[in-house]
Amino acid sequence: MISRKARACVRLVRVANSLMVGLAVIVGLVIVLGKNVVSLGAGRLVLAYMTGFFISGASMVLNDIADIEIDRVNAPDRPLASGVITVGEAWACHLTLAFLGLASSAPLGLWPLIVALTGWLLGVAYDLWGKRSGFPGNLMVALATSLPFPYALAVAGVVERRILVYWAMVFLTVLGREIVKDIADVEGDREAGVRSLPIIWGARRSAVAAAVLYLVAVALSPLPLVWGDVNPLAYAPLVAIVDVILVWESIGIILYPSRERALKSKKRVLWGMLIGLIAFLTAGLVGR
Repeated sequence: MISRKARACVRLVRVANSLMVGLAVIVGLVIVLGKNVVSLGAGRLVLAYMTGFFISGASMVLNDIADIEIDRVNAPDRPLASGVITVGEAWACHLTLAFLGLASSAPLGLWPLIVALTGWLLGVAYDLWGKRSGFPGNLMVALATSLPFPYALAVAGVVERRILVYWAMVFLTVLGREIVKDIADVEGDREAGVRSLPIIWGARRSAVAAAVLYLVAVALSPLPLVWGDVNPLAYAPLVAIVDVILVWESIGIILYPSRERALKSKKRVLWGMLIGLIAFLTAGLVGR
């Protein structure tokens, strides 16, 4: 039988989220290596997956530690807020997961370990400081979300210019989406003392900043086609859908920088990012 505290630690990890981060690492490796990803061997693939899972899990646990007072009001059933697990025990859980993540990455080489360590430190910085810092926190989220791409490069040991473009596209899109999310959260952020861009600049100027980031990501999307790095039929149709979504949301959020529009926009952009990930994966599997 799993103890009550062990189950609480599992809940803190948010297993579904962490499973997705591990999957993103594997997707990144497929993008870099295509069908040759099998040449890495099952052992290295499992270690790469475990790194993403455990580092993400560590960040999730720390997020609840940082938000314990908020959760006591908004989510009193959470393990920490309800007292099922103590803060000290949650810290032990966080450090154990971080150790497992870094230990999983160590056999893969120095650079994968450095990238994994960077991911963990980003999570720590964001949870303890960044989430209340405004735009610096947005940058941390965008970098952490896109980190599976450079991690895949480090594991594969090759530099693939196509994945550098994908990395930039994901980073810019996530950064724009974080700004849009802040437009939706202005009232709560103002009460919490968060210095987000919409609070400092106002909603419309922030909407313009988000739209610029989206449109730069759109402008980068044809590069793999221009360079001949992807099969046009495998890449172009899905990426075109993503580009249309980003252009549409750029126009919409500038014209209507309201909380209601921002809430709808962030969901649509998230779906666009999922379609984009499928496009990247398909292009990697099909090849040129």
